Amino acid sequence: MAKLDPIVLTFGGGLNTRKRPSDINIDECTSGENFELDPQQRALTKRKAFDFIATTPNVGEIRGFAQLVTQAGVITTLVQSGANVYSWDGASSFTLVGTVSASAKLRGPREHNFTLDNIVVITDLNKVEKVKQWNGTTFGDFTHNLGGDLYAKFARVHNERLFLANVTSGSATPHVLLGSAIGDDNSLTTTNRPSSSLGYDVPFYLPTPDLKPINGLEQAFGQFLISTTNGKLFALKGNSAFDFEIASFYEGSAISGDEAMVNIGNDVLFGLEDHIESLFGVVNFGDVQTNDASVAIGPSLENVTDWKLVYDRRHQRVLCFPDSQSVCWVLYKALLYLGTQRAVGRVDVERALSPWSKWTTLHTMGMQPSTVMTLFDSAGAEVVYAGDALGNIYKFDGTGDQDGGTSDITVKRRSGLIQAPNAELFNVLVNIDYRKLFRTTVTLRFIFAGVEAPDATLDFIIAGDSSLAVYGGTYYYGGQTYYAASFTGRIRRTTKHVQGRGNGVQVEVEATSAGDIDIQQIEVVLQAA
Repeated sequence: MAKLDPIVLTFGGGLNTRKRPSDINIDECTSGENFELDPQQRALTKRKAFDFIATTPNVGEIRGFAQLVTQAGVITTLVQSGANVYSWDGASSFTLVGTVSASAKLRGPREHNFTLDNIVVITDLNKVEKVKQWNGTTFGDFTHNLGGDLYAKFARVHNERLFLANVTSGSATPHVLLGSAIGDDNSLTTTNRPSSSLGYDVPFYLPTPDLKPINGLEQAFGQFLISTTNGKLFALKGNSAFDFEIASFYEGSAISGDEAMVNIGNDVLFGLEDHIESLFGVVNFGDVQTNDASVAIGPSLENVTDWKLVYDRRHQRVLCFPDSQSVCWVLYKALLYLGTQRAVGRVDVERALSPWSKWTTLHTMGMQPSTVMTLFDSAGAEVVYAGDALGNIYKFDGTGDQDGGTSDITVKRRSGLIQAPNAELFNVLVNIDYRKLFRTTVTLRFIFAGVEAPDATLDFIIAGDSSLAVYGGTYYYGGQTYYAASFTGRIRRTTKHVQGRGNGVQVEVEATSAGDIDIQQIEVVLQAA
Protein backbone atom coordinates (compact mmCIF):
# COMPACT_ATOMS: atom_id res chain seq x y z
CA MET A 1 0.00 0.00 0.00
CA ALA A 2 1.64 3.25 -1.21
CA LYS A 3 2.10 5.88 1.44
CA LEU A 4 3.83 9.23 1.41
CA ASP A 5 5.72 10.76 4.28
CA PRO A 6 3.65 13.34 6.15
CA ILE A 7 3.52 16.76 4.50
CA VAL A 8 3.39 19.59 7.03
CA LEU A 9 1.70 22.75 5.82
CA THR A 10 2.99 25.86 7.56
CA PHE A 11 2.17 29.45 6.80
CA GLY A 12 5.34 31.51 6.79
CA GLY A 13 5.02 32.64 3.17
CA GLY A 14 2.42 34.61 1.31
CA LEU A 15 0.46 34.50 -1.91
CA ASN A 16 2.08 33.15 -5.04
CA THR A 17 -0.23 33.40 -8.03
CA ARG A 18 2.52 33.31 -10.66
CA LYS A 19 4.01 29.83 -10.26
CA ARG A 20 2.26 26.53 -10.87
CA PRO A 21 0.51 25.24 -7.73
CA SER A 22 2.84 22.22 -7.73
CA ASP A 23 5.93 24.46 -7.74
CA ILE A 24 5.28 26.91 -4.93
CA ASN A 25 6.99 26.65 -1.55
CA ILE A 26 5.16 24.64 1.11
CA ASP A 27 4.90 27.84 3.18
CA GLU A 28 3.15 29.76 0.39
CA CYS A 29 -0.43 29.63 -0.88
CA THR A 30 -2.07 29.85 -4.28
CA SER A 31 -4.98 31.94 -3.02
CA GLY A 32 -6.14 33.40 0.26
CA GLU A 33 -6.96 36.54 2.18
CA ASN A 34 -6.75 38.31 5.52
CA PHE A 35 -3.82 36.40 7.00
CA GLU A 36 -0.78 37.83 8.73
CA LEU A 37 2.75 36.77 7.79
CA ASP A 38 5.57 36.03 10.21
CA PRO A 39 8.47 33.92 8.88
CA GLN A 40 9.52 33.12 12.45
CA GLN A 41 6.14 31.95 13.73
CA ARG A 42 4.84 30.37 10.48
CA ALA A 43 1.32 29.97 11.90
CA LEU A 44 -2.00 30.88 10.27
CA THR A 45 -3.24 33.96 12.10
CA LYS A 46 -5.92 36.42 11.10
CA ARG A 47 -5.15 40.07 10.48
CA LYS A 48 -6.43 42.46 13.09
CA ALA A 49 -9.59 44.42 12.38
CA PHE A 50 -9.58 48.09 11.55
CA ASP A 51 -11.34 50.07 14.26
CA PHE A 52 -13.93 52.77 13.73
CA ILE A 53 -12.63 55.83 15.60
CA ALA A 54 -14.85 58.83 14.87
CA THR A 55 -17.11 60.65 12.42
CA THR A 56 -16.51 64.30 11.57
CA PRO A 57 -19.28 66.76 12.54
CA ASN A 58 -20.17 67.63 8.92
CA VAL A 59 -20.03 63.97 7.76
CA GLY A 60 -17.97 65.11 4.76
CA GLU A 61 -15.57 62.91 2.81
CA ILE A 62 -12.20 62.53 4.53
CA ARG A 63 -9.94 64.11 1.90
CA GLY A 64 -6.79 64.89 3.87
CA PHE A 65 -4.71 64.63 7.03
CA ALA A 66 -1.89 66.74 8.44
CA GLN A 67 0.13 66.39 11.63
CA LEU A 68 2.53 68.69 13.45
CA VAL A 69 5.10 67.53 15.99
CA THR A 70 6.71 70.57 17.62
CA GLN A 71 10.21 70.84 19.02
CA ALA A 72 8.66 70.32 22.46
CA GLY A 73 7.03 67.09 21.24
CA VAL A 74 3.47 68.43 21.20
CA ILE A 75 1.37 66.61 18.58
CA THR A 76 -1.64 68.14 16.83
CA THR A 77 -3.61 66.66 13.94
CA LEU A 78 -5.79 68.16 11.21
CA VAL A 79 -8.51 66.40 9.23
CA GLN A 80 -10.01 67.72 6.00
CA SER A 81 -13.65 66.62 5.82
CA GLY A 82 -15.26 67.97 2.66
CA ALA A 83 -14.73 71.73 2.77
CA ASN A 84 -14.05 71.84 6.51
CA VAL A 85 -10.67 71.51 8.22
CA TYR A 86 -10.81 70.33 11.82
CA SER A 87 -8.29 70.03 14.59
CA TRP A 88 -8.81 66.50 15.93
CA ASP A 89 -7.84 65.10 19.31
CA GLY A 90 -7.56 61.51 18.00
CA ALA A 91 -10.84 60.54 19.64
CA SER A 92 -14.25 62.18 19.22
CA SER A 93 -13.45 65.88 19.59
CA PHE A 94 -13.26 68.09 16.47
CA THR A 95 -12.68 71.84 16.34
CA LEU A 96 -13.24 73.76 13.10
CA VAL A 97 -10.09 75.73 12.21
CA GLY A 98 -10.76 76.72 8.60
CA THR A 99 -12.40 75.96 5.28
CA VAL A 100 -11.03 75.01 1.85
CA SER A 101 -12.38 73.93 -1.50
CA ALA A 102 -14.31 70.68 -1.16
CA SER A 103 -12.31 69.32 -4.11
CA ALA A 104 -8.95 69.87 -2.38
CA LYS A 105 -6.86 66.93 -1.17
CA LEU A 106 -4.70 68.31 1.63
CA ARG A 107 -1.52 66.51 2.64
CA GLY A 108 0.67 67.33 5.62
CA PRO A 109 2.60 64.27 6.82
CA ARG A 110 5.42 64.61 9.33
CA GLU A 111 7.90 64.86 6.44
CA HIS A 112 6.34 68.32 5.86
CA ASN A 113 7.22 69.53 9.36
CA PHE A 114 9.56 72.54 9.36
CA THR A 115 10.51 72.20 12.99
CA LEU A 116 12.51 75.43 13.28
CA ASP A 117 9.28 77.38 12.82
CA ASN A 118 7.09 74.74 14.51
CA ILE A 119 4.78 74.45 11.50
CA VAL A 120 3.63 71.74 9.16
CA VAL A 121 3.48 72.81 5.50
CA ILE A 122 0.28 71.53 3.85
CA THR A 123 0.00 71.01 0.10
CA ASP A 124 -2.95 70.09 -2.09
CA LEU A 125 -2.71 67.19 -4.54
CA ASN A 126 -5.38 68.85 -6.69
CA LYS A 127 -3.75 72.31 -6.50
CA VAL A 128 -7.03 74.12 -5.99
CA GLU A 129 -5.92 75.46 -2.60
CA LYS A 130 -2.88 77.59 -1.91
CA VAL A 131 -0.10 76.05 0.18
CA LYS A 132 -1.20 76.16 3.83
CA GLN A 133 0.46 75.93 7.21
CA TRP A 134 -0.58 74.88 10.72
CA ASN A 135 1.26 75.87 13.89
CA GLY A 136 -0.90 73.96 16.35
CA THR A 137 -3.28 76.87 16.80
CA THR A 138 -3.79 78.65 13.49
CA PHE A 139 -4.55 77.22 10.04
CA GLY A 140 -3.88 79.61 7.17
CA ASP A 141 -1.93 80.38 4.01
CA PHE A 142 1.76 79.54 4.00
CA THR A 143 3.95 82.60 4.51
CA HIS A 144 6.45 83.20 1.67
CA ASN A 145 8.23 86.00 -0.19
CA LEU A 146 7.14 85.24 -3.77
CA GLY A 147 4.16 87.56 -3.89
CA GLY A 148 0.84 86.34 -5.21
CA ASP A 149 -0.60 82.88 -4.70
CA LEU A 150 1.52 79.75 -4.32
CA TYR A 151 0.21 76.26 -5.08
CA ALA A 152 2.10 72.97 -4.82
CA LYS A 153 1.33 69.26 -4.90
CA PHE A 154 4.33 68.03 -2.91
CA ALA A 155 6.64 69.12 -0.10
CA ARG A 156 9.56 67.72 1.84
CA VAL A 157 11.96 69.06 4.44
CA HIS A 158 15.46 67.90 3.48
CA ASN A 159 18.92 69.09 4.55
CA GLU A 160 17.58 72.15 6.36
CA ARG A 161 15.53 73.31 3.37
CA LEU A 162 11.85 73.18 2.45
CA PHE A 163 11.29 71.75 -1.02
CA LEU A 164 8.07 72.32 -2.95
CA ALA A 165 7.32 70.53 -6.21
CA ASN A 166 4.78 70.72 -9.02
CA VAL A 167 4.16 74.36 -8.25
CA THR A 168 2.14 77.28 -9.54
CA SER A 169 3.30 80.79 -8.72
CA GLY A 170 1.84 83.18 -11.23
CA SER A 171 2.00 80.52 -13.96
CA ALA A 172 1.67 76.74 -13.81
CA THR A 173 5.06 75.02 -13.63
CA PRO A 174 4.33 71.38 -12.72
CA HIS A 175 7.88 70.41 -13.74
CA VAL A 176 9.58 72.77 -11.27
CA LEU A 177 11.19 72.07 -7.89
CA LEU A 178 11.61 74.98 -5.46
CA GLY A 179 14.22 74.88 -2.70
CA SER A 180 14.07 77.37 0.14
CA ALA A 181 17.00 79.11 1.78
CA ILE A 182 18.75 77.04 4.43
CA GLY A 183 16.86 77.33 7.71
CA ASP A 184 14.29 79.72 6.22
CA ASP A 185 11.24 78.05 4.69
CA ASN A 186 9.67 81.41 3.82
CA SER A 187 12.52 82.43 1.49
CA LEU A 188 11.84 81.05 -2.02
CA THR A 189 12.68 82.05 -5.58
CA THR A 190 11.39 81.41 -9.07
CA THR A 191 14.21 83.30 -10.80
CA ASN A 192 17.51 81.85 -9.54
CA ARG A 193 18.79 78.54 -10.85
CA PRO A 194 21.87 77.09 -9.12
CA SER A 195 25.10 78.69 -10.31
CA SER A 196 28.50 79.76 -9.01
CA SER A 197 27.15 83.29 -8.63
CA LEU A 198 24.66 82.28 -5.95
CA GLY A 199 25.35 82.14 -2.25
CA TYR A 200 25.72 78.76 -0.57
CA ASP A 201 22.51 78.93 1.47
CA VAL A 202 20.17 80.90 -0.82
CA PRO A 203 16.93 79.61 -2.38
CA PHE A 204 16.85 78.18 -5.90
CA TYR A 205 14.61 76.48 -8.45
CA LEU A 206 15.19 73.65 -10.91
CA PRO A 207 13.10 72.18 -13.74
CA THR A 208 13.03 68.42 -14.30
CA PRO A 209 15.32 67.34 -17.17
CA ASP A 210 12.41 65.75 -19.06
CA LEU A 211 10.17 68.78 -18.35
CA LYS A 212 7.38 66.44 -17.23
CA PRO A 213 5.16 67.10 -14.19
CA ILE A 214 6.53 65.97 -10.85
CA ASN A 215 4.36 63.27 -9.23
CA GLY A 216 6.42 62.33 -6.19
CA LEU A 217 9.20 63.30 -3.79
CA GLU A 218 11.00 60.94 -1.42
CA GLN A 219 14.21 60.69 0.59
CA ALA A 220 16.30 57.52 0.66
CA PHE A 221 19.92 56.34 0.78
CA GLY A 222 21.03 59.92 1.43
CA GLN A 223 19.34 60.86 -1.84
CA PHE A 224 16.44 63.18 -2.58
CA LEU A 225 14.34 61.40 -5.21
CA ILE A 226 12.02 63.05 -7.72
CA SER A 227 9.54 61.21 -9.95
CA THR A 228 7.86 62.57 -13.07
CA THR A 229 4.56 61.56 -14.65
CA ASN A 230 5.13 59.02 -17.45
CA GLY A 231 8.79 59.82 -17.07
CA LYS A 232 11.50 58.47 -14.81
CA LEU A 233 13.08 58.70 -11.38
CA PHE A 234 15.60 61.49 -10.79
CA ALA A 235 17.82 62.46 -7.86
CA LEU A 236 18.85 65.88 -6.62
CA LYS A 237 22.66 66.06 -6.80
CA GLY A 238 24.99 68.64 -5.29
CA ASN A 239 25.42 70.27 -1.91
CA SER A 240 24.45 73.91 -2.31
CA ALA A 241 22.92 76.53 -4.57
CA PHE A 242 26.31 76.53 -6.33
CA ASP A 243 25.94 73.08 -7.83
CA PHE A 244 22.47 71.56 -7.29
CA GLU A 245 21.16 69.66 -10.30
CA ILE A 246 18.49 67.09 -11.05
CA ALA A 247 20.18 64.00 -12.47
CA SER A 248 18.85 60.73 -13.86
CA PHE A 249 18.61 58.05 -11.18
CA TYR A 250 16.52 55.17 -12.56
CA GLU A 251 15.62 55.13 -16.23
CA GLY A 252 12.86 52.53 -16.01
CA SER A 253 10.59 54.22 -13.51
CA ALA A 254 7.28 55.90 -14.26
CA ILE A 255 5.32 55.68 -11.04
CA SER A 256 1.53 55.64 -11.26
CA GLY A 257 -0.27 58.01 -8.94
CA ASP A 258 0.55 60.97 -6.71
CA GLU A 259 1.01 58.76 -3.63
CA ALA A 260 2.72 55.79 -5.21
CA MET A 261 6.24 56.17 -3.78
CA VAL A 262 7.17 55.47 -0.15
CA ASN A 263 10.35 55.16 1.89
CA ILE A 264 10.36 51.95 3.96
CA GLY A 265 13.59 52.62 5.84
CA ASN A 266 16.15 50.61 3.91
CA ASP A 267 14.35 50.68 0.59
CA VAL A 268 11.84 52.59 -1.49
CA LEU A 269 8.73 51.05 -3.00
CA PHE A 270 6.97 52.63 -5.93
CA GLY A 271 3.79 51.61 -7.66
CA LEU A 272 3.79 51.32 -11.43
CA GLU A 273 1.13 50.11 -13.80
CA ASP A 274 0.40 46.45 -13.01
CA HIS A 275 3.22 46.02 -10.47
CA ILE A 276 5.23 47.41 -7.55
CA GLU A 277 8.98 47.81 -7.70
CA SER A 278 11.59 47.87 -4.97
CA LEU A 279 14.61 50.12 -5.18
CA PHE A 280 17.33 48.15 -3.39
CA GLY A 281 21.07 48.41 -2.96
CA VAL A 282 23.67 51.15 -2.88
CA VAL A 283 23.99 53.67 -5.65
CA ASN A 284 27.44 53.62 -7.24
CA PHE A 285 28.46 55.85 -10.10
CA GLY A 286 24.86 56.56 -10.99
CA ASP A 287 23.88 52.88 -11.27
CA VAL A 288 21.19 51.21 -9.15
CA GLN A 289 19.77 47.69 -8.96
CA THR A 290 15.97 47.36 -9.04
CA ASN A 291 13.51 44.57 -8.38
CA ASP A 292 9.91 43.73 -9.09
CA ALA A 293 8.69 43.32 -5.52
CA SER A 294 5.30 42.09 -6.73
CA VAL A 295 6.55 39.29 -8.99
CA ALA A 296 4.76 36.62 -6.89
CA ILE A 297 1.36 38.29 -7.33
CA GLY A 298 1.90 39.82 -10.76
CA PRO A 299 -1.12 38.13 -12.43
CA SER A 300 -3.37 39.61 -9.73
CA LEU A 301 -2.36 43.21 -10.48
CA GLU A 302 -3.45 43.49 -14.09
CA ASN A 303 -5.19 46.76 -15.00
CA VAL A 304 -3.99 48.61 -11.88
CA THR A 305 -3.06 52.12 -13.01
CA ASP A 306 -2.90 54.10 -9.76
CA TRP A 307 -1.68 53.32 -6.24
CA LYS A 308 -1.75 54.68 -2.72
CA LEU A 309 1.19 53.29 -0.71
CA VAL A 310 1.65 53.80 3.02
CA TYR A 311 4.36 52.36 5.28
CA ASP A 312 3.32 50.93 8.64
CA ARG A 313 6.68 51.36 10.34
CA ARG A 314 5.60 49.83 13.64
CA HIS A 315 4.66 46.52 11.98
CA GLN A 316 7.25 46.64 9.19
CA ARG A 317 4.76 46.30 6.35
CA VAL A 318 3.50 48.34 3.40
CA LEU A 319 -0.20 48.78 2.72
CA CYS A 320 -0.81 49.10 -1.02
CA PHE A 321 -4.23 50.29 -2.20
CA PRO A 322 -4.89 49.93 -5.95
CA ASP A 323 -7.39 52.17 -7.70
CA SER A 324 -9.27 49.39 -9.47
CA GLN A 325 -9.62 46.71 -6.77
CA SER A 326 -11.48 46.63 -3.46
CA VAL A 327 -8.51 45.07 -1.71
CA CYS A 328 -5.36 46.05 0.14
CA TRP A 329 -2.20 44.25 -0.94
CA VAL A 330 0.11 44.04 2.07
CA LEU A 331 3.85 43.56 1.69
CA TYR A 332 5.71 42.25 4.75
CA LYS A 333 9.18 43.72 4.88
CA ALA A 334 10.68 40.79 6.82
CA LEU A 335 9.89 38.49 3.89
CA LEU A 336 10.91 40.85 1.10
CA TYR A 337 14.58 40.22 1.76
CA LEU A 338 14.57 36.50 2.55
CA GLY A 339 16.89 34.87 0.05
CA THR A 340 18.42 38.22 -0.80
CA GLN A 341 21.83 38.20 -2.44
CA ARG A 342 23.07 41.32 -0.72
CA ALA A 343 26.54 41.18 -2.25
CA VAL A 344 25.15 41.94 -5.70
CA GLY A 345 22.19 43.94 -4.51
CA ARG A 346 19.37 41.86 -5.91
CA VAL A 347 16.60 39.54 -4.73
CA ASP A 348 16.80 35.92 -5.86
CA VAL A 349 13.12 35.41 -6.55
CA GLU A 350 13.55 31.65 -6.91
CA ARG A 351 14.66 31.31 -3.29
CA ALA A 352 12.58 34.02 -1.62
CA LEU A 353 9.14 33.42 -0.15
CA SER A 354 6.30 35.61 -1.32
CA PRO A 355 5.98 38.60 1.04
CA TRP A 356 2.34 39.33 0.10
CA SER A 357 -1.02 38.99 1.80
CA LYS A 358 -4.36 40.14 0.40
CA TRP A 359 -6.71 41.96 2.75
CA THR A 360 -10.42 42.17 1.99
CA THR A 361 -13.40 43.26 4.05
CA LEU A 362 -17.18 43.00 4.17
CA HIS A 363 -17.28 46.50 5.64
CA THR A 364 -18.65 49.35 3.53
CA MET A 365 -15.22 51.03 3.46
CA GLY A 366 -14.26 48.22 1.08
CA MET A 367 -10.48 48.68 1.42
CA GLN A 368 -10.87 51.80 -0.73
CA PRO A 369 -10.05 54.63 1.68
CA SER A 370 -10.50 58.18 0.46
CA THR A 371 -7.32 59.12 2.35
CA VAL A 372 -4.74 57.03 4.20
CA MET A 373 -1.69 58.18 6.17
CA THR A 374 0.62 57.07 8.99
CA LEU A 375 0.16 59.36 12.00
CA PHE A 376 0.89 59.39 15.70
CA ASP A 377 -2.17 58.48 17.74
CA SER A 378 -3.09 60.14 21.03
CA ALA A 379 -0.79 57.73 22.90
CA GLY A 380 2.18 58.56 20.66
CA ALA A 381 2.17 55.29 18.71
CA GLU A 382 2.50 55.26 14.92
CA VAL A 383 -0.77 54.13 13.38
CA VAL A 384 -2.19 53.93 9.86
CA TYR A 385 -5.36 56.02 9.71
CA ALA A 386 -7.86 55.94 6.86
CA GLY A 387 -11.00 57.85 5.97
CA ASP A 388 -14.06 57.23 3.83
CA ALA A 389 -16.62 59.21 1.84
CA LEU A 390 -19.00 59.48 4.82
CA GLY A 391 -16.71 61.32 7.22
CA ASN A 392 -15.62 58.20 9.11
CA ILE A 393 -12.07 57.72 10.38
CA TYR A 394 -10.62 54.24 10.93
CA LYS A 395 -7.45 52.88 12.49
CA PHE A 396 -5.74 49.83 11.04
CA ASP A 397 -4.39 47.12 13.35
CA GLY A 398 -7.12 47.90 15.83
CA THR A 399 -8.17 46.33 19.11
CA GLY A 400 -11.74 45.45 18.15
CA ASP A 401 -12.98 42.09 16.88
CA GLN A 402 -14.70 43.28 13.70
CA ASP A 403 -13.88 45.69 10.87
CA GLY A 404 -15.42 49.02 11.79
CA GLY A 405 -17.11 47.29 14.72
CA THR A 406 -19.66 45.65 12.40
CA SER A 407 -18.08 43.11 10.02
CA ASP A 408 -16.51 39.72 10.74
CA ILE A 409 -13.28 38.86 8.94
CA THR A 410 -12.79 35.76 6.83
CA VAL A 411 -9.30 34.28 6.79
CA LYS A 412 -8.54 31.80 4.01
CA ARG A 413 -5.56 30.02 2.48
CA ARG A 414 -5.27 27.37 -0.23
CA SER A 415 -2.08 25.32 -0.37
CA GLY A 416 -0.08 24.36 -3.41
CA LEU A 417 -0.68 21.02 -5.09
CA ILE A 418 0.39 18.06 -2.93
CA GLN A 419 1.36 15.09 -5.07
CA ALA A 420 -0.59 11.92 -4.25
CA PRO A 421 0.37 8.23 -4.50
CA ASN A 422 -0.05 6.64 -7.91
CA ALA A 423 -3.53 5.31 -7.24
CA GLU A 424 -7.07 5.94 -8.37
CA LEU A 425 -8.31 6.22 -4.80
CA PHE A 426 -6.44 7.38 -1.74
CA ASN A 427 -7.07 8.28 1.86
CA VAL A 428 -6.18 11.66 3.30
CA LEU A 429 -5.36 11.85 6.99
CA VAL A 430 -5.23 15.41 8.31
CA ASN A 431 -3.94 16.54 11.69
CA ILE A 432 -4.63 20.15 12.63
CA ASP A 433 -2.62 21.73 15.43
CA TYR A 434 -4.11 24.94 16.80
CA ARG A 435 -4.33 27.22 19.79
CA LYS A 436 -7.65 27.65 21.54
CA LEU A 437 -8.21 31.39 21.33
CA PHE A 438 -11.84 31.73 20.35
CA ARG A 439 -14.68 29.34 19.69
CA THR A 440 -15.25 29.14 15.93
CA THR A 441 -15.77 26.71 13.08
CA VAL A 442 -12.89 26.13 10.65
CA THR A 443 -13.63 24.62 7.25
CA LEU A 444 -11.12 22.42 5.45
CA ARG A 445 -11.64 21.83 1.73
CA PHE A 446 -9.78 19.20 -0.24
CA ILE A 447 -9.53 20.10 -3.91
CA PHE A 448 -8.50 16.99 -5.81
CA ALA A 449 -6.55 17.06 -9.08
CA GLY A 450 -6.61 14.61 -11.97
CA VAL A 451 -9.52 12.17 -12.25
CA GLU A 452 -11.59 13.75 -9.53
CA ALA A 453 -14.19 12.57 -7.10
CA PRO A 454 -16.30 15.40 -5.66
CA ASP A 455 -14.21 17.73 -3.51
CA ALA A 456 -14.43 16.95 0.19
CA THR A 457 -15.28 19.47 2.89
CA LEU A 458 -14.79 19.02 6.62
CA ASP A 459 -15.66 21.32 9.50
CA PHE A 460 -13.99 21.26 12.88
CA ILE A 461 -14.53 23.41 15.93
CA ILE A 462 -11.86 25.38 17.71
CA ALA A 463 -13.36 25.56 21.18
CA GLY A 464 -12.19 27.82 23.93
CA ASP A 465 -12.99 31.14 25.52
CA SER A 466 -11.34 32.62 28.58
CA SER A 467 -14.72 33.84 29.84
CA LEU A 468 -16.42 30.42 29.91
CA ALA A 469 -17.53 28.96 33.22
CA VAL A 470 -16.20 25.59 34.42
CA TYR A 471 -19.53 24.36 35.82
CA GLY A 472 -23.08 25.24 34.93
CA GLY A 473 -25.27 25.18 31.83
CA THR A 474 -23.61 23.38 28.92
CA TYR A 475 -20.10 23.73 30.37
CA TYR A 476 -19.39 20.61 32.40
CA TYR A 477 -17.31 17.43 32.46
CA GLY A 478 -17.57 15.60 29.14
CA GLY A 479 -18.89 18.54 27.11
CA GLN A 480 -17.35 20.11 24.05
CA THR A 481 -15.93 23.06 25.98
CA TYR A 482 -15.30 21.61 29.43
CA TYR A 483 -12.52 23.31 31.35
CA ALA A 484 -12.18 25.62 28.33
CA ALA A 485 -10.68 28.50 30.26
CA SER A 486 -7.94 26.29 31.70
CA PHE A 487 -6.78 25.26 28.24
CA THR A 488 -7.09 28.55 26.39
CA GLY A 489 -3.85 29.18 24.49
CA ARG A 490 -2.57 25.59 24.63
CA ILE A 491 -1.80 23.78 21.41
CA ARG A 492 -4.43 21.16 20.61
CA ARG A 493 -4.69 18.57 17.81
CA THR A 494 -7.72 17.48 15.78
CA THR A 495 -7.61 14.60 13.28
CA LYS A 496 -9.82 14.25 10.20
CA HIS A 497 -10.10 11.70 7.34
CA VAL A 498 -11.34 12.07 3.76
CA GLN A 499 -11.03 10.05 0.56
CA GLY A 500 -9.98 11.34 -2.83
CA ARG A 501 -9.35 10.23 -6.36
CA GLY A 502 -6.69 11.64 -8.67
CA ASN A 503 -3.00 12.46 -8.57
CA GLY A 504 -2.90 15.33 -6.11
CA VAL A 505 -4.79 17.49 -3.67
CA GLN A 506 -4.84 21.09 -2.47
CA VAL A 507 -5.90 21.91 1.07
CA GLU A 508 -7.88 25.05 1.72
CA VAL A 509 -8.56 26.34 5.22
CA GLU A 510 -11.19 29.00 5.93
CA ALA A 511 -12.68 30.57 9.03
CA THR A 512 -14.97 33.55 9.59
CA SER A 513 -15.28 34.91 13.09
CA ALA A 514 -15.00 37.92 15.31
CA GLY A 515 -12.17 36.28 17.27
CA ASP A 516 -8.55 35.40 16.66
CA ILE A 517 -7.39 32.38 14.68
CA ASP A 518 -4.12 30.60 15.36
CA ILE A 519 -3.53 27.37 13.43
CA GLN A 520 0.00 26.18 14.03
CA GLN A 521 0.22 23.64 11.21
CA ILE A 522 -1.75 21.17 9.10
CA GLU A 523 -0.19 17.73 8.66
CA VAL A 524 -1.33 15.81 5.58
CA VAL A 525 -0.70 12.08 5.06
CA LEU A 526 -1.68 10.51 1.73
CA GLN A 527 -2.15 6.74 1.44
CA ALA A 528 -3.41 4.59 -1.43
CA ALA A 529 -6.70 2.89 -0.61
